[in-house]
Amino acid sequence: MVLAGNDAMKKKRLPRDARRIALQRAFLVSGWLALAAFSAMGMMLKSGTRALTLQGLPVELIFRSLQPGEAILAVLKDNPPVRRVILKVRDHKYVLGGAGKGAPPFALIGIDVAAKSEPLSLGVVEEKTDGTITGAEEELPVEPKEFPRRRFVVDEAMLNPPPQEQVRVAREGDLIQSVFDIFTPEWLGTGNFISPLPGREPFPNFGQIRIYNKTRQSVHAGVDIAAPWGTPTLASNAGRVVLASHLYLSGKTVIIDHGRGVFTFYCHFSKLLVKRGDWVKKGQAIAKVGNTGRSTGPHLHWAVRILDVRVDPFSLVCLPLE
Repeated sequence: MVLAGNDAMKKKRLPRDARRIALQRAFLVSGWLALAAFSAMGMMLKSGTRALTLQGLPVELIFRSLQPGEAILAVLKDNPPVRRVILKVRDHKYVLGGAGKGAPPFALIGIDVAAKSEPLSLGVVEEKTDGTITGAEEELPVEPKEFPRRRFVVDEAMLNPPPQEQVRVAREGDLIQSVFDIFTPEWLGTGNFISPLPGREPFPNFGQIRIYNKTRQSVHAGVDIAAPWGTPTLASNAGRVVLASHLYLSGKTVIIDHGRGVFTFYCHFSKLLVKRGDWVKKGQAIAKVGNTGRSTGPHLHWAVRILDVRVDPFSLVCLPLE
């Protein structure tokens, strides 16, 4: 077994600043090259996305932008003789796996909404069919992003729950985290992600810094989509319902596990149409729009977690998974 680790790779690499400039230039020329490559593999770039090939690495990266709160699709390219490819980003590991017959192995990774605009280290480990293991590391230039601020006035009981409800809020917070800690190694989705309220325009409030009652501040790690009370809300992809419950802050809530650490989170419903353990298809109605929990009017709050990394759901919708 031969291990070609980071030290061996660094001897052949450009200085850090030169690599960063080269990567930025690559964004300008990679689009049309990637378009041809992905068409040949049966996966076509969607409008609004870019692709990046890192020299010497066996993966292609597709994304809307390299900024905080963005999802990234990593796809194995050129069918190399490998058993397994593992990506390492900060404290997370992502194993590239198949999505169905004829589709190239892929992984979904994310840049958290609170990430700093500094180079993101991407490690790649290849386990080859001849038993050798090689490793490499590259830096992705994360671009800065400014998120808006907004002030809200809400019921004080929602901002500071009464003593008898504080235990409930803490318990439900632990419950949600335990759900996001689930890891299903198989991919459960089918094709591209879709909006749960097709045709309705989301508010541009992902990442919004919210100030409640002039005192408390939080980051809005999802998007809000306004719709009339009772409007059916659809599963954005196939998967398994891992939570369907009425929670104090988020109201009537549904969380779907799509496999490989990818979850979609929907809340403030007036009525739930699914229960925990149900298998749902993409486009299936899972609940009806409402105003439960900490909410100021009928709407859907929609969020995505990828291995506990918070990303804009519409950055996931942009990615070509079929």
